[in-house]
Amino acid sequence: MKVVLSGLLCGLLGLSAEQPVRELSTQAVPFANSIVPLFRHGYLILFPPGGGHGASLSISKFGFTAYSPDGHLAYQKTLEVPGGSQPVVRDVDFDADGNAAVGTSAEGGPSGFLSGILLLDRTGGDTGFIDTGRYFPARIAIAPDRSIWTLGWQRDAQSARPDRQDYMIVRHLSADGKELKAYLPRSSFPPGLEPGTDGPGVHIQVTNDRVGIFAYSGKTGANAEWVELDLNGNLLGRYRTDDALQAAFTADDHVYLTGRKLGEVYTLDHASHTWKLTPQQVAGMLMGADANSLVYRVGKNVGPILLQWFNQP
Repeated sequence: MKVVLSGLLCGLLGLSAEQPVRELSTQAVPFANSIVPLFRHGYLILFPPGGGHGASLSISKFGFTAYSPDGHLAYQKTLEVPGGSQPVVRDVDFDADGNAAVGTSAEGGPSGFLSGILLLDRTGGDTGFIDTGRYFPARIAIAPDRSIWTLGWQRDAQSARPDRQDYMIVRHLSADGKELKAYLPRSSFPPGLEPGTDGPGVHIQVTNDRVGIFAYSGKTGANAEWVELDLNGNLLGRYRTDDALQAAFTADDHVYLTGRKLGEVYTLDHASHTWKLTPQQVAGMLMGADANSLVYRVGKNVGPILLQWFNQP
């Protein structure tokens, strides 16, 4: 996967570029052979070599390094899970004040596993841990109201395999960690990969009026769906996204997907339930959305990371 993503980035660098509306040279310098960084609400997240933010990539005993929206180092974090060992960083997201929620799991506890959400202040200090039991929060999204939404999968009560009983893959928690409700049953997806398992592209994001979810939907990672819920968990729409790699969900509810062909960016036409190829071609890798802009990593695949913001196509 590292090789594929590295090749994708190098290939995209050869495309003709449009003019950005903003550019930021960060202090972030990825380690050699490390996985692709994350971009979350203006923050850039780097992982150490050999680590990962998902078990499908590699198990990480490490933490992560966070760079603030101005591109400067915010903090380095080595994960510690109460009562557990060998923590895995699943995902990280930030609120408007720079506080973070980290989806994590670790060995330990009465059942042999711990899973939950580690809460951090803006300096990376621990402020709490939300134990989610058999449910693994693979992806995290902090909503504008600071509540926490997760996309994940649930372990069977008797083994480390996915639960044989039906379960909800999306959970909504209050800012202080109380589960408010759960949505989107596993049984509504076809057999195959767990929809909310760790994997490239799997994502959840929340705007002022809806939740956007990129989940696996079939036998392989090439089989996926884009799902939208309102803030009460009611289904707004489900759309096949087979062969997509990365999703970006803007604050004004537009979703963009990168295809497996270099330079392709698609957007969803909600009225026709179809994905339409956009004219935008940027010499870089789509990292995500920041408010209503699309953010790309551009430049050479070495040295400090350069980010550029572009208007929606």
